[in-house]
Amino acid sequence: MKSVSRLPSFTAATLFALCANFATAQAFPSKPVRWIVPFPPGGATDALARPIADKLSTLWKVPVVIENKPGANTAIGTDTVAKSAPDGHVLGMVTMSHIMNPLLGASLPYDTLKDLVGITQMTELHMALYASRDLPANTPAELVALAKKQPGKLQYGSATTAAYLGMEMMNMMASLKMEYIPYKGSAPAITDTMAGRLQLIIDPVLNSTVALVKDGRLKLIGTMGTRRSSLTPDTPLIGDAIPGFVYSSNFGLITQGSTPPELVRRISSDVVAVIRQPDISARIRELGQEPSGMTADEYNAFIRSEMKRWEPVVKATGAKID
Repeated sequence: MKSVSRLPSFTAATLFALCANFATAQAFPSKPVRWIVPFPPGGATDALARPIADKLSTLWKVPVVIENKPGANTAIGTDTVAKSAPDGHVLGMVTMSHIMNPLLGASLPYDTLKDLVGITQMTELHMALYASRDLPANTPAELVALAKKQPGKLQYGSATTAAYLGMEMMNMMASLKMEYIPYKGSAPAITDTMAGRLQLIIDPVLNSTVALVKDGRLKLIGTMGTRRSSLTPDTPLIGDAIPGFVYSSNFGLITQGSTPPELVRRISSDVVAVIRQPDISARIRELGQEPSGMTADEYNAFIRSEMKRWEPVVKATGAKID
């Protein structure tokens, strides 16, 4: 009898919480929305964020203001989101660093999975393996054969820790040994590859880099996603030669972790609707990316699954962020 008597109060509390969440979602937005970009102004992140923010401003009838907060491998900007009020009025842009930072032992001022929640994966960024013109390999299969024939002799460059880990996953899955050469940016790595001082570079599929391939200044060995890039539809996948291998980057959107789920879902739905507008989708493809638009549940499941997928690679390489 006691358990029965407690049921109405429990139900009332649950209904109250649900109503409160619904009311919060309905009231959003009640003031300007801050969109935190954890990179300096003027880069690819700005080029993606600003047109989407403009569309959301029109939809929500409040300003959506881009704030650039670079530093600490994106952790400074992300911490601003983690420490904001859980009302959806502070959004944060993230990349693969959001997933990699806790795995790499970064001293983060927030808990990635508790203090933050994913809204949606906005785009997928195809990664590719480019080579110098003189490399005696033109396809993924030829590269694997060459690397097996010359263990430890092929060198690859990358500008990010995530790209390095992508290549190390490739080494592990195909039993290869290629040497990593770190670079501070893509531009010097591309220059060295064109000059023949570096044999391989892992970098995004971008119009500017694809133009170098078309001019004969670089080779494009293969792309690394689950499907071919629309910019390079005739280029094979690395996974064709190494079954199961996939490495891609992405841009996602997050907010404070205690934000009511109903509000998270509403913001996610609005952002995805904007991404799927023809002019925004076209703009995304012009930047060398593919529109995504995961639901909030899908994106949060993706974050957790990627952490599990990359954890053994990080452990095997011993990679750390100082």
